[in-house]
Amino acid sequence: MKWFVGVLLLLNVGLYLWATGHKNTQVAATRPVVNAAGMRLLLEQPASPDVASTRVCYRIGPFIEELGSAAAQERLQAMSVPYKALKVNKREVRAYRVFLGPYGSPAEIEAQRGLLRKNGVNEHYVKSEPGGEDVISLGLFSQQARADEFREELSTKSIQAKTRPENRILGPTFWLELRGIEPKPAVMTALRESRWQDDKARLRVFPCS
Repeated sequence: MKWFVGVLLLLNVGLYLWATGHKNTQVAATRPVVNAAGMRLLLEQPASPDVASTRVCYRIGPFIEELGSAAAQERLQAMSVPYKALKVNKREVRAYRVFLGPYGSPAEIEAQRGLLRKNGVNEHYVKSEPGGEDVISLGLFSQQARADEFREELSTKSIQAKTRPENRILGPTFWLELRGIEPKPAVMTALRESRWQDDKARLRVFPCS
């Protein structure tokens, strides 16, 4: 009777091991260890130092008139967005103009403007020069490299433009700086899509100092 009970016990143990998928420990030890770090969920990954250290700040502007800045401040106050009003005084800057000409007659200018439109260059205007002749201005850039790139882009359309430096006096401008805030997505969307009183004013991103 005892041997019969022993056989049943062995059969039950064998059935349990088969049902639970138990493997021989010596066979399991020969398999490579799973990369635990690689199996972590995305939210469990440690924060990247680069991402953590990258911070951005926001500005709204430029406003040419102080009245436009004041209207924007009222809107930010209504949205409970903290800000700091800034004024940049009048200053002289170096700019780089991309242009065609000069031309001696209106007929020459109109013929060239027709070629520009035919090539999809619609943003241009006629600028009178101090000597009495006119040029066709195609763009004004704050960086010479960007002006040269635009000139080379035009050359692919058989438009042989020129570049020249110009000193320009910029009047005072007004800005609203948003610092040290973590705005909600809905607020950021509203700021990006807002139409301010000055057409040139918009939400701009810059690295925090």
